[in-house]
Amino acid sequence: MTRSNFPSATVQNSVEALMWGAKSGNAYEVTVERLSAAIKMGLYRSGDQLPNERDLAEIMGVSRTTLREAIRVLVAQGFLSVKRGRTGGTFVTAALTLPSVRELKQRLIESGTTLNDILDHRLIVEPGVAELAAQRANRGQIDAMQTLIDRMSEVADQFGEHRCLDTEFHLSIARATQSDRLASMVAGIHAELSDLLAVIPHSSAACLDSALQHQAILDAIATERSDLARQLMSDHITRTNRLLNGLLG
Repeated sequence: MTRSNFPSATVQNSVEALMWGAKSGNAYEVTVERLSAAIKMGLYRSGDQLPNERDLAEIMGVSRTTLREAIRVLVAQGFLSVKRGRTGGTFVTAALTLPSVRELKQRLIESGTTLNDILDHRLIVEPGVAELAAQRANRGQIDAMQTLIDRMSEVADQFGEHRCLDTEFHLSIARATQSDRLASMVAGIHAELSDLLAVIPHSSAACLDSALQHQAILDAIATERSDLARQLMSDHITRTNRLLNGLLG
């Protein structure tokens, strides 16, 4: 299974969920933040072409002037490259260098937040989202999530690819609630977690175990067992939180 230079509809929906809530504050700063987050989360990957300027500005709710300036900065930072001509466009560059644990700890200090604040937010929100998804998910959404899980098992030895699919899975659950607000909230949580999750020690066995946890959550959603979906998601997040607290706490 390979990706074309244009992200799939599933990925594009995830990107739009991330962008949807990004309309408050300084438009330029938010645009830079959200575009870079989409790249770090793996929603846009190396070689992917971004939507055209008009469409992307509309998705983000900003002017084309603001978008151009944000793209210029992200090109300078190495996130993006711009190609001219008939086959040109804006493309994601090579894989980014991940920050070290020390750098992440320093970022948390500078941001004025704590790791527990971030993890508690997720632990409150995502189990409820899974519960609601079990009540509202349609067959097409369930099938799409199953495809993501199947792919996770196939790439258990490719941590970067596995982590991107993991993110897409969690955002897909949020979209299955049929709530734009919840989808945007979960996208924001994962944008904030993107660098933190990247430092978790990984192995093929750990990735396969994670895929099994995801399968159990999806099975509960598919059979409309909302209480079980909530509990399984809570257990899944708690396990991840323990790892992050051990590394960064």
